Amino acid sequence: MKTYGRKEKAAATKEKIFSTAVGLIKEKGYDAVTVSEICAQAGLAKGTFYVHYHSKEDIVRDSYYADLGAFVQQRYASFLERFPDASAGDRVLRFLNLELEFAEYVGYELTCLAYALNLGTCVPGPSEHLQKRTFSRILYREIAAHLDQARPGITAADAFTYLESAVRGILATWCFSNRGFRMQDAGAEYLAWAVRSVFPSSGGQPAPR
Repeated sequence: MKTYGRKEKAAATKEKIFSTAVGLIKEKGYDAVTVSEICAQAGLAKGTFYVHYHSKEDIVRDSYYADLGAFVQQRYASFLERFPDASAGDRVLRFLNLELEFAEYVGYELTCLAYALNLGTCVPGPSEHLQKRTFSRILYREIAAHLDQARPGITAADAFTYLESAVRGILATWCFSNRGFRMQDAGAEYLAWAVRSVFPSSGGQPAPR
């Protein structure tokens, strides 16, 4: 039987709080859900919640840093295990598509709230948004490692900034348009166009899940 250390137990508890909160917010809406309700649904003491989060707002902020990072990294590692010989374009496209999949997972309201709360920190500044997106370093490494497959003249830094901006722009447009398109259809196709413009030899199709 597998045993868990303190760090693993803490991570599992935090994930339980997060997934419970996401489910309740999807069902009832952000304003209608309380910390007490999240704890009751998760079967945890209220004090346990505050060990991991200071407030409901922290769950929203965390969802686009730690939780998005874990979501992307775990699934991207699984993708590489299944498709170790994937082209540069397919690798990058799969990585970026995982950000869209996370938005679908947490839902429209949480995605919009994450943008609003995190953009709000930019006004007083300085924003720590880019520094907190530590999982994006994987994307940069993939681009830099396969730059020989990119179109001539583009740098790893420019390609990274362009593709990161593309995925964030798609997510923001999805929010502003009140889910005006299906993320896994139109959103994935928009990303494929962006990736093809950097890696022309890419098939441009979202890689298998």
